[in-house]
Amino acid sequence: MKWLQSVVIKLWGTILLLVSVVLIALTILLLEFFNSFHIEQERGHLAKLGQQVETVFQAHSGIEEGSSTAVEITDIYGATLIAKTQDDSVEANISQAKANRIIKELERQNWKAIDGEEGETAIGNYETFDGKAALAYRAPLITNSGNGTIYLIEQLTNIEQANEGARQIIQLCVLLAIIGTTVFAFFLSTRITAPLRTIRQAVVEAGEGKFDQSLTQRSRDEIGDLALAFNEMSSQLNQYVTDLDKERHLLSSILRCMADGVLTFSKSGELLATNPPAEAFLAGSPVPDELIELFQTVMKEETEMTVSFEREGRFYIIIVSPLLEQEEQIGAVAVLRDMTEAQQLEKMRADFVANVSHELRTPLVMLQGYSEAIVDGMTESDEATKEFASIIYDESQRLSRLVNDLLDLARMEAGYQELRIEAIETVSFAQRVIKKFKQMGRDKQVTFSVSGPNIIFDADPDQMEQVLTNLLGNALRYTENGEIKIKIDEDRENITLSVIDSGDGIPEEDLPFVFDRFYKADKARTRGKTGTGIGLAIVANVVRAHGGEVEVDSRLGEGATFRIRLPKKQRKRTL
Repeated sequence: MKWLQSVVIKLWGTILLLVSVVLIALTILLLEFFNSFHIEQERGHLAKLGQQVETVFQAHSGIEEGSSTAVEITDIYGATLIAKTQDDSVEANISQAKANRIIKELERQNWKAIDGEEGETAIGNYETFDGKAALAYRAPLITNSGNGTIYLIEQLTNIEQANEGARQIIQLCVLLAIIGTTVFAFFLSTRITAPLRTIRQAVVEAGEGKFDQSLTQRSRDEIGDLALAFNEMSSQLNQYVTDLDKERHLLSSILRCMADGVLTFSKSGELLATNPPAEAFLAGSPVPDELIELFQTVMKEETEMTVSFEREGRFYIIIVSPLLEQEEQIGAVAVLRDMTEAQQLEKMRADFVANVSHELRTPLVMLQGYSEAIVDGMTESDEATKEFASIIYDESQRLSRLVNDLLDLARMEAGYQELRIEAIETVSFAQRVIKKFKQMGRDKQVTFSVSGPNIIFDADPDQMEQVLTNLLGNALRYTENGEIKIKIDEDRENITLSVIDSGDGIPEEDLPFVFDRFYKADKARTRGKTGTGIGLAIVANVVRAHGGEVEVDSRLGEGATFRIRLPKKQRKRTL
């Protein structure tokens, strides 16, 4: 019976009980007051009647002579008169037997002196007169013919009737008051509890996370203050939750955007949270044994530890640190760093150094060898000397190109080279670059072609010539008995230059790295083919400096397509 626990019922019951107790007590006091008041009035009336009867008896020579007049007076007031002489004769307006019985009972009566004075004249309660309550008056009688005592008895029927009427009226008033109090108490309770119910509902909704609520202050009492306090609390909680959400979203965004994987473990070793790189690392598989062992060691020794391991061809470093809360260890967090690309980069740098060293050493050795031959006079004729000098010249040119490429790449990556933008016609520009490779193409039985519309676009002619030269040289290096095409396309804002060859192609695993500055393709596949691995890096830098994009599509044995997308209109840029 949940409704019995309601504040409305409790408040209504309390008010009703309090009012009922007060009204009942007031009823008892009022009835007692009315009864006492009427009895006192009746006592005074009876005393006056007794004095009148005394006067009547004293005016006559004796009791017998004045009894008839006294009886008439008492009959008018509905009282009973008994007059007793010294010789015990009785005059009364009732039967002698009844009068004698009453006299005997009255002689044992507890009398109260009139006006509080001790004397013979008194009034007392007579409880047994005809089975009804009555007042009795006793007074000594002195006449010329002798002395005696008179008794006056008056029933309290009128008083009881008046008291009963008053009781009924008071009870009716009490009943109406209780009914009115009930209605008022219920109304008051409802008025008080209605805003409390509203506040309770608001609190329930706040517990569900709805903090953007505002209660109306309908009064300036404690309930109104409670509504204001709730609004203030709700506003602060909403602000706190908003701040916490921002911090949580910020932390979540940071974790999502981190290149490193993050794994959070509970104290028992349960995986609590991960970020996308960590999920990609796990790929739905259980946590690796190496990481579990490291976690257990960290939890035992309460110190940060780092390990490295290889998994599925990739190299990882994991740093595990204990999680502390108020000096208590509650778990651990692992930072997973994929070092595969760094290792590949380091390997590419080492390969690059080896390649450049080899490329530099070859012309240097030839320069040294042929120059020593000339100096030592080992040439047999002028024609041989001229041939050695020609070789020295070619190798020095090769060495110069290599050094220039390295310097160009360094300047581009440092941002020191400014673009000189001019209008370029695509077809004539492509044909001019192709002319450089015509002879080499004939030697390798490779044909060149240009297709597409003649589009005018803005670019640095020298830099774009270097781009196309590097792409055509790269394509020719890996193509024999085939074809190299330059295809031109356009859309509303961009042009696309595609260099398509039918050569060896590029392995799929090498495609993400072909534009890296220290990368050179598979040595077994490219053995005997010149190249330092920086030509395509220069291409990528120049294209990006023009606000464009470069990409490559290739399959091993099916040739390669290098695609350059450039905006038609250029603003001043710096490499």
